[in-house]
Amino acid sequence: MNFIELKILESIIFLAVLLLIRYMVSKLIIRRYLRANFDITRKQITIKVLNILFFVVLGFSLAMIWGLKGADVIAGIGSILTILGVAFFAQWSLLSNITSGLILFFNHPLKIGDYVEIVDKDFPMAGRVENITLFFLHLRNKDNHVYTLANTIVTQKTMRIMKPEEFFEENPIEEEDDGEANRSQIED
Repeated sequence: MNFIELKILESIIFLAVLLLIRYMVSKLIIRRYLRANFDITRKQITIKVLNILFFVVLGFSLAMIWGLKGADVIAGIGSILTILGVAFFAQWSLLSNITSGLILFFNHPLKIGDYVEIVDKDFPMAGRVENITLFFLHLRNKDNHVYTLANTIVTQKTMRIMKPEEFFEENPIEEEDDGEANRSQIED
């Protein structure tokens, strides 16, 4: 068996092992999501992140199998860590939106289908969370308008998760004011 055939065989065996590991981890994730009764969108994004991780590991491993030098691999890892550093600290970059989307998706009590109120003195907003993508959160208000908010904005604002009844009820303060105005007109 010559050198090329050996490297091809090693690559195929590694790919088969990695696919088996990916399949088993996917089944565990699906089982966990079914048990926890999470939304299907979360499961889909988790599988996408798993696939990205799978391809990164596959790429580095194949580079090592085919004889890429350690310095080249370290340079690649350094580049990836630099990108992650920019993602965590650059406030208005696309990478910060992706990072914020992952934080919203995995680590925030907010989930798809929740009714939320964004507490902001300049532009208050309330609605139902329609979707959380890598870049945007989609929020549908009472008038059935969909607003897209950048994930970095959402992670910086204070949000209150509401009960559906709170979202659909009319403002009770306005109703009380109308009643008092009507009583004063009747008394006159």
